[in-house]
Amino acid sequence: MAVTDYDTQPSERRWRRRSLWALLVIVPVSLFTISYGDYVEMSRYTDLYPTEVAAGEVKHYGGSDWQFYGTRKMQEGIRPGSLPAGSVPVIARFLVEIGDTNLQERWLMCAIRLTDKAGRSWSPTSIPGMRPAKEGIQTCTSAIFSGAEKGTRMVIEERFLVPSDVAGELRPTLGVYSERPYYLRFARTE
Repeated sequence: MAVTDYDTQPSERRWRRRSLWALLVIVPVSLFTISYGDYVEMSRYTDLYPTEVAAGEVKHYGGSDWQFYGTRKMQEGIRPGSLPAGSVPVIARFLVEIGDTNLQERWLMCAIRLTDKAGRSWSPTSIPGMRPAKEGIQTCTSAIFSGAEKGTRMVIEERFLVPSDVAGELRPTLGVYSERPYYLRFARTE
């Protein structure tokens, strides 16, 4: 008995319908699978989930123990009129005891920022006319390449140029690649 077009059409139609319904499941699952990997990778570059650190508290992060010492406004040594109107230089200082000495891996993309109550943030910058830091004071980036040994205590400072009207409310945050998407948000020291 020969198979006619009439006999194969319902079967083909059924498989086409099944295939179309399967696409409704397969496409979203595929997109989710691909997107999830991108989300995980992107979260390694973004500070998403804060860990609150009380004033004076020492917190283990990025293989080392961090303590926020405070912020201070700096005016000495800066020529009048050399900074934008309504701005003030601020220095944030941390005391750090090195735990894991592989800082180039643990502190990769170290980012110290200042944030205000509205969620705006400022990154470190060079400030014209400001004297360089004293001998032995590091920035986050220079500390990575310092070759510090386990147990070494160091002072880390970053310099910021912020609007003078928010300088009193700024809180520092700290994020490093090895710990992201989690980051530290320090309480202000009074």
